Amino acid sequence: MTALLFNPRDPQFNADPYRHYRRLREEDPIHRSPLGVWFLGRYEDVRHVLRDSHFAVKDIPAQIARKSDILQRTRVSANQPADLAALHRNSRWWLSFIEPPDHTRIRRLVHKAFHQRTVEALRQAARGCAQSLIDDIRSRGSMDLIADFARVLPSRMIAALLGVPPQDLPLLVRLTEQISRILDPLMSLEEYGLLDRASHDFSAYLQRLIDARREHPREDLITALIQAQEERDALSDDEMISTCILLFAAGSETTVNLIGNGMLALLRDPERMQELAGNPALAPQAVEELLRYDAPLQMTSRVALEDVPFGEKIIRRGEQVYAVVGSANRDPRVFANPDELSFQRERNHHLAFAAGHHLCLGAALARIEGQEAIGALVERLPDLQIACTEVQWRAHIVLRGLARLPVRFAAH
Repeated sequence: MTALLFNPRDPQFNADPYRHYRRLREEDPIHRSPLGVWFLGRYEDVRHVLRDSHFAVKDIPAQIARKSDILQRTRVSANQPADLAALHRNSRWWLSFIEPPDHTRIRRLVHKAFHQRTVEALRQAARGCAQSLIDDIRSRGSMDLIADFARVLPSRMIAALLGVPPQDLPLLVRLTEQISRILDPLMSLEEYGLLDRASHDFSAYLQRLIDARREHPREDLITALIQAQEERDALSDDEMISTCILLFAAGSETTVNLIGNGMLALLRDPERMQELAGNPALAPQAVEELLRYDAPLQMTSRVALEDVPFGEKIIRRGEQVYAVVGSANRDPRVFANPDELSFQRERNHHLAFAAGHHLCLGAALARIEGQEAIGALVERLPDLQIACTEVQWRAHIVLRGLARLPVRFAAH
């Protein structure tokens, strides 16, 4: 039986996966786990599988549909949901879960709408939001950097982009936090039920908003999605709802983790913190390095469409492969001194936003939000310090982010 190189369910793995990734790269970089899936640890292999047409994203909506069918036919426990119809319907068109030609068509239409509002034009809004949040808490002398800052900024930005009224944001943030767990392969049926209810509520809200924008168009992304057309092709309501939920769930979580993980790395490395504080123009390079160093997305899965020779091994048709982005970004074959932060790193071609046609649609927006958020914190709270002895990570295999990060600073 194949040895278990690491166990993603182990809390110690969650706290520091990188020493386990080192062992993966060095001992068995194309590793078939006793868990029944493959893990790829080296940069070259991870990048290859993300770009290779012989591999496809896992059809999570189909998996949810099968669970839903079982639930309708079998009463497993009193707490189980009746079905997962809403979750299946609303995840059906997530760009993360589909392949061409549907992926190509929907991404083209969404890209057309998304870039009617040039992402770079949102930089000023991100800067203003970051500064406003800091101004609100400066007199307190302490905060939870995740709850009070990192989680608020991207959700406000996406809400403003979509045209969501500010008073509705707390509801959508709560629903987003629940739905983002759709990527976690270790959920119970009861937990899937929570996701289904959240998906139902989110869908109902967005349908009302879409109907309102059809009646009264505005300068927002939902209006642009309604108007996006090419050769008589347009997005259906289900496709628009899926896209909007994806923007909230994936866009918010990625940026929350970028800000949280990035600030933790800086707080643990005062020299890099001072380097950035002394040269704000380094923010773009700094954010790229922070994305590489502790990526918000740690791994992403693919399924082999046919038998694929991989090194000296063969990944069989239908087998699941985890491309371990977090390991690839620390591969010493590509990155010199990979366990160190360096804002002077050249050719930083990290894979934090994946690669190939599933490259993150919101990567440009996440970068801008990260640059403005981290830059504002470093500039306006120069004496920021960690205010706990041990940080708490969220229990998630695919996404890496802090549950909370208490910090203190001089009150102003």
